[in-house]
Amino acid sequence: MNNTNLIARHLEVALQAARLAGSYVLEAGKNPQIEVHDKHLNDFVTDADRACEELIIATIRKHFPDDAIFGEETGTSGESAHGRWIIDPIDGTTNFFRSLPNYTISIAWEIEPFHPLVGVVFNPRQQELFWASEGAGAYLNGQPIVVSSVKEFAKALMVCVPPHRRHELVDTYFETAKRIFLATSDFRSYGSCALELAYIASGRLDGYYELCLGYYDMAAGLMLVREAGGMVESADPKQPFTDTRCDLIASNGLIHQHILHMVHA
Repeated sequence: MNNTNLIARHLEVALQAARLAGSYVLEAGKNPQIEVHDKHLNDFVTDADRACEELIIATIRKHFPDDAIFGEETGTSGESAHGRWIIDPIDGTTNFFRSLPNYTISIAWEIEPFHPLVGVVFNPRQQELFWASEGAGAYLNGQPIVVSSVKEFAKALMVCVPPHRRHELVDTYFETAKRIFLATSDFRSYGSCALELAYIASGRLDGYYELCLGYYDMAAGLMLVREAGGMVESADPKQPFTDTRCDLIASNGLIHQHILHMVHA
């Protein structure tokens, strides 16, 4: 099987898994007493997160039983020689259990680490399904999307998210955020990295800065941004992305150097 067909098959399964997971999460969200468990500081998990991840993995295993899987809740399994799936079953768990609509299912697939070939981000509450695959562009509900054309940094709409799980980084973050804020139009924060990257890919936002993400938070969104014509990289050239820590800069590409300048000032 050639690489194009292999990517297409993985995209098809990722879309299937995202739709199934979205239906499950919408139903689970109707429960008025969702049980919430603490994992770490300001890091929560619900029974729905775990069940949703199991559903996604089961769907993948039907088609690709030998692929490796890296899930936020279940960790790593399988053999990476066959490629690796990266799953965040509910990106924006706090939004989910507080009944805010900005949570997503995030599914990516890669062969080379940190270079996804498939990315799917599904916001089930708003029925927006984003996807991208290597060399084929990015889409929202079947329609092509591209990043914004904003090139004046003063007009940029930015995502800047405080390190709510790493309070020791607060001073550094807010010094950088202040520089960015004073130089741009405004900030937004939606509580889901995957969603925010999807919004950059679709031209709704222009740039993004956040520290200490997990790779599962951003893998699918990273693919969307790159295929929509934008740029994604580590905020620290000396600290490349790892599974457990990603310091993220993303943009439409046109304001990317401005963000880098602000971060490294």
